[in-house]
Amino acid sequence: MEADMIVKDLLEPELVTVLPTDKLPQAWEVMKDAGITGAVVITEEGNIVGFITDGDLVRACMPSETDLAIYDEIMDKMELPDALIKNLRSMSVEHAMQTAEKVVTIDQSEPLLKALALMFQHHLRRIPVLDGDTLAGTISRGQILTHLLLRRKVGKR
Repeated sequence: MEADMIVKDLLEPELVTVLPTDKLPQAWEVMKDAGITGAVVITEEGNIVGFITDGDLVRACMPSETDLAIYDEIMDKMELPDALIKNLRSMSVEHAMQTAEKVVTIDQSEPLLKALALMFQHHLRRIPVLDGDTLAGTISRGQILTHLLLRRKVGKR
């Protein structure tokens, strides 16, 4: 039953991280290659210092206003329009990321439904998962919803 499942049961198979000193194009490539929309920002020692999403990249390029048409183009093609590339090349992740104190995390032993509730409460698509103080991975809203919907579908047969 899904109520008994814990976050650890649905950790994403690959932990995708970037460094705060990485340039934004590097972060974009890492996320694009992994097929995800956000990555945990860690130090060389493995400490979480932030989180960066595709939305953070868009805001970094267009601090005055987010043009939804361009955002849709990015999401559809998973490519950056030429107009955005200029600003991205020189910026590092630390200038665009959400800082650690704003990053919502969850322990891997927490119920799966608690993770989903946190994501909806904070309007997040994925959150870092901790094992105590250590980064264990990430979990996405899509993973949880897919799992819950597939379990219900299978359970009704």
